[in-house]
Amino acid sequence: MKKRVVARRPMGYAGQELDRGQVFELSDQRNDEKLVKFGYVGDVDRKAQLHECSECGGQFIGESERRAHGDKRHRGPLTPLQEDALFDREEKIVLETAPLPIGTPAV
Repeated sequence: MKKRVVARRPMGYAGQELDRGQVFELSDQRNDEKLVKFGYVGDVDRKAQLHECSECGGQFIGESERRAHGDKRHRGPLTPLQEDALFDREEKIVLETAPLPIGTPAV
């Protein structure tokens, strides 16, 4: 049985780009154990109310994560300054909510 998890950080997985807070299934990839061990993904509470993206159908653990995904993936073209601001805001949130231990290898 495949395990449902939530991406704690933006990342690529099995050919798809995932955003912070996005729920997906691990598909027996080579580094799945490392993703769990080093905190790139977390468990999803079975009773959690998920929020679905109306554009792509992706599921998210919270409304703010779904909204951030929509702004990043489904909004029209951004100016370079808007892209930089979006990246900086996302990086700040990730560092606050899902810091990696020092010395964690890239997966």
